[in-house]
Order: sequence, then C-alpha cells, then structure tokens
Amino acid sequence: MATTTQTSDSLIGSLCRDMAAVRQSWNSLQGLLSQCRDERLRLRLGRETTRLQLRRLELQHQARAMTRLPLRDPLGAAFLLELTSRALSA
Repeated sequence: MATTTQTSDSLIGSLCRDMAAVRQSWNSLQGLLSQCRDERLRLRLGRETTRLQLRRLELQHQARAMTRLPLRDPLGAAFLLELTSRALSA
C-alpha cells in the first residue's frame, strides 16, 4: 500500500507541474495572439489555445478521480483539483 501512496503522491506532483506548464503556455499564447497580425498564424495559435483548454479539462477529470481514491494525504489531490478548476484566462 505504501508504494501505491508514494506513486500517487508523485503523480499528483507531476500533474500539478503539468497544469503549471499549461497555464504558462496559455499566458504566452495570449500575449502572442494580442500582437499577431497574420491570420494563418492567429488560426494556428487559436488551435493551440483550444488544445490547452482541453488539456486543462483532462487534468481536471484526473484530479476529480484522484479525490475519490484512498490517499494518505488527500490534500494534494484537492490542491490539484483547485488548480485545474481555475479558468486559464485571468
């Protein structure tokens, strides 16, 4: 059981880092979109923002599933759920 708990703790940390990367990419793309004048590039950047939104939803789904698991420290899963529940646009 300890191995499962340690693995899940590591997984939660990895997913939190993944969410941070999604948010950082989102902010970067928003800056690029605000300055972009090329329509084809705007479309490509728009597709990338859609992909990031979908990734956030995937992470949120995983976080919800983890909150139902018998973890040693459920606070990590709750934190991940909080991170993924926040909208990307600030």
